[in-house]
Amino acid sequence: MEQQATPPLTQFHSLPQDELPDSPAVESPVDRTALGDRVPFMLRSREMAAFVATSSPEEQEAFEVRMARQQEALRLQEMRKARQIAKDLSTAGIMGPGTTLLDLPPEILIHILLHLPFTSVVICQLVNCHLHGLISQSTVLQYYVHLGISGLVDSPRSHLAVSERLSLLLARERRWDELDLDFYKVIDVTFPFEYNIATLSAGVFGGTALEKCRYMRIPSTATEEVKWREVYAEQKIVSHLPGFHEPDLHVLITAEPRTVYADTAKPSTVHDVQIHLNQLSTGEPHPDVLRTTISFETREEFRNPRIFMRYAGDNIVLVLRDYGGRSKPNDQVLVYEWRTGELKLSFSAPGGSYFYPVFLTTHLFLLSNEATGNLEYWRIPQSPSEPTPSRPFFLLSLPRLRSGNTFPSIWGFAEPNVGPCNASKPFYTNPEHAIVAFYISILSAGSEAVFRLFIHRSSLVGCLDQFSAFISIDEPPEPVSYDQWGPPVCRWFDGSWEESIEIVFGQKYLKTPPPAGTEGAPLTLLDFNPIDVAKVLAAENHLQAMASDESDCAREEDYRAEGVLSGYYESEYEGKGKQVALQPHEASGLRPDPLAGTIATYGSSDEPRPRPKAVTLMMDPLDDPEGCFEHTVYSSLPYTVHLSQGKYSFDALLLDEENILGIQKDGGGNVDEIHVLHYG
Repeated sequence: MEQQATPPLTQFHSLPQDELPDSPAVESPVDRTALGDRVPFMLRSREMAAFVATSSPEEQEAFEVRMARQQEALRLQEMRKARQIAKDLSTAGIMGPGTTLLDLPPEILIHILLHLPFTSVVICQLVNCHLHGLISQSTVLQYYVHLGISGLVDSPRSHLAVSERLSLLLARERRWDELDLDFYKVIDVTFPFEYNIATLSAGVFGGTALEKCRYMRIPSTATEEVKWREVYAEQKIVSHLPGFHEPDLHVLITAEPRTVYADTAKPSTVHDVQIHLNQLSTGEPHPDVLRTTISFETREEFRNPRIFMRYAGDNIVLVLRDYGGRSKPNDQVLVYEWRTGELKLSFSAPGGSYFYPVFLTTHLFLLSNEATGNLEYWRIPQSPSEPTPSRPFFLLSLPRLRSGNTFPSIWGFAEPNVGPCNASKPFYTNPEHAIVAFYISILSAGSEAVFRLFIHRSSLVGCLDQFSAFISIDEPPEPVSYDQWGPPVCRWFDGSWEESIEIVFGQKYLKTPPPAGTEGAPLTLLDFNPIDVAKVLAAENHLQAMASDESDCAREEDYRAEGVLSGYYESEYEGKGKQVALQPHEASGLRPDPLAGTIATYGSSDEPRPRPKAVTLMMDPLDDPEGCFEHTVYSSLPYTVHLSQGKYSFDALLLDEENILGIQKDGGGNVDEIHVLHYG
């Protein structure tokens, strides 16, 4: 089972915890074993809408019955929890016969509210005057609510007071909403550094060249000094992956070719591969490992191996793929426990099947198979007694290609990775709700088309519950067709026109429009946070109401709960009202321009800032001019579009939790300058 999430109260040192009843453990919602039949409310709303649009009446009825049963089970679970809390309070002499919830002391009431989902806290704030005053005046509850709204998690290592964390959180969210800079810093790169080897992960920018790896931490203040660190190896470094916060691990992988002679065959070449486990902050071997180096060799003749790696928790997943010649040796997939060096899983697939793995939980990862067009779910054994899987136990199918078309590449990317985080900063992005971006190329009639597919990690986990009948351990599983699982939880884009690199972090996706000349262009940030979508829609509705009839806007409280726009919770709980993920924007049947309606002028800070735009078109058809897919591909995942006020001109862009990095190259393709646009 995954590590249990810490009850939020235990993270807030401003409350007298020693005087309160013990907090019950809260299971992480992304853990497959903890999920059971629970499906996030937002996912239920999207599923319900998809069935309304695409399913038969019988299927809709069966689906609604299942959802009703799950909601009833969850309601009973919450009632049992409430009764247990009341019993504990009565035993402690705090709550006696005839005492209502509102009669409790504020400290006890706050403690109880912190056990609710943050959306329930907002509902309480809106429906009761006493609770409204308590919640709006409680710093710890406001911080808890805004963490949920922003898709962030409190850091248990932070020593800041809750009031300071709340202030930093609100300032951070405002800057990202408006793309309003905190500071701007230019880093000159004075040594040769090819951009095509550059990586950005966990706030660390770096790259490898032959036997050397250079990296630096992105500065978090304008005055922080930039320090480059160099790590050398005896063999060629073929892959590296930093993780600064937890567990301060820097994985370096080297590969050295070796000729093997056999009596009955001609000489062949294998590669001796070594996984070096270093501490990122020091560059020295990691103190928590039993073996500082894990060694193995490629099974077949790899002329030019590439290794695609991700790690989460205690597990490292490696995909070995050869790029050396006409023959395609089998791809190798290896899973190690990095602390002990134990090989937990090993299997092969036809050459050219896999790219990067994507962790869904710390013991569950996904591989995109180019040969079959399926997303494969693989389970990592958690103990020696568990059987080692030889095949995926669950498959999601991508849209079927037109006859003769193929997938040259499918690979997924998601940041941050799942697992615990020991960051000393006050909060960090919740990895459970991060977007997984799939970069998909399709070869059609000799030309290559590029598409981008976006799905929440939680939606991919939720598919295990929604389509549990398709899970198969003993036999090869039947794939779930895209039309069944995809439209309500996916968003497709035609990426063929995009020339600049784009990147994702959390629920944000950064891209640049087509070249805009020497003056540059505004930054374009897409946010797939459903609550951000609801906030933007609520603001748009409020402005429209003000323009049509000022009398309709007398109560700002109808639109706000102390700065928290109320539209989002209806989409999660009621399935009505401002149903963020489901309603077509402005009731238009046309494909909307994401930038339509925004302010077109940019320049000085005196000019008005462009407002965010919400795109919520349901069952949106993908533009497929090359005819790559057999049938029209639909998607409905909503998002907001944020534009910067200023214009920028960079050769490439990167995105992490706190920054946008603008890359300037020299004539030889090396990184010349790194422009840090810090938002916090």
